[in-house]
Amino acid sequence: MKNNIYLPITFITISSFIFGLGAYLLATKTTLHPQFFITTCGEILKNIREHVHFNPDGALSSLILFVAFISASLALWQLVRFLISHRQLHQLRIIKDVPENLEWVMNKHGLSNHQIVVVSRGKLAAYTIGLFRPKIVVSRSLLRKLSREQLEAVVLHELYHLRSHHVLWLLLSRLISSFLFFIPVIGYLARQLRTDFELAADAFVVGEQKTRDHLCGSLALNLQYADSIMPHFATSPIEKRVESLVGNKLSSEWIGVKQLVVSVLSIAIMLGIAFVQPSQVIADFNFESGGVCSVEKGCQTTDCSGHETKDSHNFTPVVPASFLP
Repeated sequence: MKNNIYLPITFITISSFIFGLGAYLLATKTTLHPQFFITTCGEILKNIREHVHFNPDGALSSLILFVAFISASLALWQLVRFLISHRQLHQLRIIKDVPENLEWVMNKHGLSNHQIVVVSRGKLAAYTIGLFRPKIVVSRSLLRKLSREQLEAVVLHELYHLRSHHVLWLLLSRLISSFLFFIPVIGYLARQLRTDFELAADAFVVGEQKTRDHLCGSLALNLQYADSIMPHFATSPIEKRVESLVGNKLSSEWIGVKQLVVSVLSIAIMLGIAFVQPSQVIADFNFESGGVCSVEKGCQTTDCSGHETKDSHNFTPVVPASFLP
């Protein structure tokens, strides 16, 4: 199976469109400095119910800011989890003496000590870490369980992830899907992207070894010790990989109807908000006397004795409420 280039392109295209649309909404439909109009004569305060009106544009502004806050919080949480996890993995004690079976694999495929390391860890582990200078990590306990050919299959699988910078890809896809939590189709594409990476890595192993047997043996070991294995090799979609290796036709994982409807509805709402024009305006604070603004009319200012002064337009960003005559 070759790596499907259309899936990453689709993921990036849809995500970029939604990010751009969201940035446009934040830039044009929100404000962090809401302003309210209050007359100096106190007429409005005497009868608030008649003069305080709900501003739908201000409500949209608040809603957009609220969703953006949740999105940023979820993405930040995913980033913190990733950094903590990788820091813990980097702190594992490295064994300088390379075992014989791993040395055979490294010599056969031209791997250096900077690309693959052995750690002293009780759990079975094989994974790739590092965003810009990735390396393969294999636990000493895993080396003792695998045959030389099975170990080669595991290393080749991780080598494909290393060369393709899949750790960086997966981190970005996780951050994007968390940030765009209100578009479930993005999360679906992120999961499909991960599965595609795994199947492509398995295909690379089969192409190098000219057989599926050793990779199947290592997967069987993963299933046997599933509770004690760490990513990346072990927590990948095992079922899909087994289906691919035994030659069965892969079952398609279609997006759910509910997820699709929510995604389409969310995008439609964003597009609708983008084309909505502000329905109310708010007067400026700088008048020395009271002022009243109406939609598509000038701002007529008066003093406390009732004398009109001048009309002026000084529109400000939308706010949750405005005072109208």
